[in-house]
Amino acid sequence: MTKNFLLLLPVLVGGFVSCDNDTSGYKWDGMTLTDGNAVIGSVVTSHSRGLDPNIDIEPVGTGLYRISVGYIAEEESDSAFYTLDFVAPQQAGWWMIPSVSYNGNHWGRGLEPRGARTDGGWYTYTHRITPIPGITYSETPEYAIALWAEAPRNDRGNFSCSIMPDTASTVHRLMWPEEEMPVMYCARDKYTSGYRVPGHVAAGDTLTMIAYLSVTPVLPGHRAQHKFLTEAWNMAEKTSPHVHTPADLWEYGLQYAENMLYSEEGNFAGFTIGYSPDENNEIQRRRGYEIGWCGQNASFANSMLADYLRHGNESRRDKGMKVLDSWAALAPLSNGLFITNYDRVIGLDTIPSALVFDACNLGTAALNYFEAADLAKACGYERDNFEQIAYRICDFVRDDQQQSGVYGRGWHPDGTCYVREGTIGAFMVPPMLEAYRRSGDSAYFESGCRAYEYYLGQLKADGYTTAGALDTWCIDKESSISLLRGAMRLYRITGEKKYIDDAVAISDYLSTWLWHYNTHFDDPHNDFNKYDYHTFGATSVSTQHRHLDPYAVFWVPEWLELSEVTGDPQWAEKAVAVWENAAQLVSDGNLEINGVRRPAGSQNEAFFPSRWHWTGEEPAERFNQWLVAWPGAFRMETLRRLDAADWTDMPQ
Repeated sequence: MTKNFLLLLPVLVGGFVSCDNDTSGYKWDGMTLTDGNAVIGSVVTSHSRGLDPNIDIEPVGTGLYRISVGYIAEEESDSAFYTLDFVAPQQAGWWMIPSVSYNGNHWGRGLEPRGARTDGGWYTYTHRITPIPGITYSETPEYAIALWAEAPRNDRGNFSCSIMPDTASTVHRLMWPEEEMPVMYCARDKYTSGYRVPGHVAAGDTLTMIAYLSVTPVLPGHRAQHKFLTEAWNMAEKTSPHVHTPADLWEYGLQYAENMLYSEEGNFAGFTIGYSPDENNEIQRRRGYEIGWCGQNASFANSMLADYLRHGNESRRDKGMKVLDSWAALAPLSNGLFITNYDRVIGLDTIPSALVFDACNLGTAALNYFEAADLAKACGYERDNFEQIAYRICDFVRDDQQQSGVYGRGWHPDGTCYVREGTIGAFMVPPMLEAYRRSGDSAYFESGCRAYEYYLGQLKADGYTTAGALDTWCIDKESSISLLRGAMRLYRITGEKKYIDDAVAISDYLSTWLWHYNTHFDDPHNDFNKYDYHTFGATSVSTQHRHLDPYAVFWVPEWLELSEVTGDPQWAEKAVAVWENAAQLVSDGNLEINGVRRPAGSQNEAFFPSRWHWTGEEPAERFNQWLVAWPGAFRMETLRRLDAADWTDMPQ
């Protein structure tokens, strides 16, 4: 750390503490929070010379405290700073900075920051990469503790956070001004020098931070995080951006699929993976076809069949059937596996033995081919082979399942498993349960249940899920959606409440990736301001990829259903926030961003609210220009699953 610690003035500042709203039994003794004779922790502030502090603590709920810290600058300075700590007198057994570090990120093979510190000192992170501003969370042997702050209204208020789980204490820290030290994780597996924004103050300036401290007893399976996540959501400023209607989004999505992505190569028809601009800012088609993941060929095709049933568009029906028939004719292998990518494989006389067919794509293929069989029949086509493709994928994965319940991450063409590590095998749980629903064969149900319990057990034990995104090998959010879908399907099948309890726990984990606020930028020419993009409702990708994307639109139906079953409005509110976020900057054919006119229905997948993605001194673009296929497919699949007559119940 390069901060001059001779200037640090640690103080326990006396202030006003009212207990009227707190029914937890916790008490404040000065700035120390106690539970009977036990000390939970103390509020400690430090600051540079020349700042006159004042602090107030006000209980605002059970075990929830509003901490107001104010400083008046007594003199001009370019190096002013302050910190607000909550210091627990025990080492945390488990901790996280949501979306950034889950107990130190020790799982995986990426090069994202590991642990809470490096050779240069404790890691500090800008609040801009946290889904709740500056949130840190820890579980000591008895207490679950969370500390966060209100989102700044201007760039001057930007701040950072850190957590320090040392051998005899755990420090939750909020600090001003903004910094990332001792190094900055600037891009995937890349680092650059740390930075600290100058802390300029003039004499008489006032600096204020409003922070919140949440304390509750520790619960098994990291369930205590539900408290602070619910509190933070209830405080969220739930703004709604201007977005297209669901009917328009459906039409634009199909226009992108039909007019830009659809392609025929010999006897194959499919949807390319997307477009990106060349050096002249002319968009160019990216070669590659994928059944699921980024390409979503099966889902696009199903939306085209659904559009025919809704609007009678025969051209789209024919294209959808041609895509499904092409994959059905070329991709299935004799052992039940299914080739997931066209561009390198289908049509060749031999299939490379090193190729891997992953559980994410296979699970997507199985679910969509089950649905495709129904849609094709409704359109007047008998396609028994569609359903058989899905069953045979499930049969292969079921037969390969280990005694523990674990599936594989991926398989080679000869059926040998590539690796079983991680949660990605959970993508096979929903299609396994769908196979049971259709067939009544209990072998599918038993297999799906065993896998579900295995992967859910990992989440409960570790506090995270892993490796849903195929281009990462790290802690992420994407693999959790299959657990959430599995929980909701199991509840529908069995009626057992335990699965709803599971769904809430899984949804809490997913909420640690969900942006609860809008990131502010002073610069009117910043992409976020120029194109009116709201971060509220977005999700961060993974601990290895720190940008925001609209992936959460994929689980909107589950959160709407969960809200209805539990009576908890937060899940419906989060579903609406996710939908509205994912519906932003979808082109109507006239949208131009950073000099590139975007085709109707296209949308980029990456938004950069922090300095992550900066590999040099100058800021990078805040939006990428990768017009990938999956966001449109996910929006339309969500609308298919909601199956409303005109989607008038969706945000307009």
